[in-house]
Amino acid sequence: MTETDVHSALSAHTDQYGIVRELHRVRPHVTYEVRFRGERAVCKLETHPEATLGREAAAMRYVAESTSVPVPELLAVGDDHFVARWVDAVPDGTPTCDEARIRALGRGLATLHAETAEIGWPGRLRPASAVDDPTTPPVESNPCWSDTLIALLERRARFLDGVGYGELARDVLGWVREHRDLFDAAGDAVLCHGNYFGEHVGLETGGTVAAVIDFEHALAAPAEWDYLRTVLPVFGPGVDHDVPEAAFREAYESVRPLPAGFDRRREALTLCNGLSYLRSLHLQRGDRDSAQAVARRARRLAASIRDRLGSLRNERGV
Repeated sequence: MTETDVHSALSAHTDQYGIVRELHRVRPHVTYEVRFRGERAVCKLETHPEATLGREAAAMRYVAESTSVPVPELLAVGDDHFVARWVDAVPDGTPTCDEARIRALGRGLATLHAETAEIGWPGRLRPASAVDDPTTPPVESNPCWSDTLIALLERRARFLDGVGYGELARDVLGWVREHRDLFDAAGDAVLCHGNYFGEHVGLETGGTVAAVIDFEHALAAPAEWDYLRTVLPVFGPGVDHDVPEAAFREAYESVRPLPAGFDRRREALTLCNGLSYLRSLHLQRGDRDSAQAVARRARRLAASIRDRLGSLRNERGV
């Protein structure tokens, strides 16, 4: 992906544009600051087949139209890119995680879930297009959450086949298929952001959410899926703050309770997320780290996935 590709994307919508600078390049996307019809904007483009920017744009549009959660306004959408209005509130880099910010994130995530509780069946968002059909449901619905989760893990397994971890992914898939009832007890679907932390959420003074970006992992799923995808990286090993997860959870549940039985499902959900993190390690770190560094981290992560799967098998007798 070069500036020529950026020119091609922007010129498909207008001849009133200019490229300012590259902002971020991590597979499967690259983002540029641009001028678009006289406005400061961001252009996000696909750089890898794993990208699904059409679905990300659909999630942004849905949130903008159906909730009070602030997201950047979409100015143009193409097959492999979109252009969104610049938002100053988006953090420049990863902000410090103090307790006030973590509590604000908890309330903000719960608000997103509370205001999208009518989304319906679980599934992936339908890709956005230049012209929307208002009669089309926003979600490619599945009958139940386990169907959506299994389809997601099957996509992860196909990717992990190419980096040597397909067998591990299929072992996890087999366990999930044997325990569909565990996941289907999680309640109704909401719009899950997928990466609600760090540089993806801008806050006003006082903790009001000013902007939410980066919906590339958006999914219609039970709220606990999104809760866990936030707390695993924010409170996991190696974090640089001493705020406990209890502060985030208390703030979240001050707006909306987590589904009943979440604590019983937590280890199983963490297992499933392990495959997503293993995929991201190869997809994203492959742009920045040496092959040896990626391989070392992948071995450690794969070992933890195997250990967790073994523990769950022992616990549930399968």
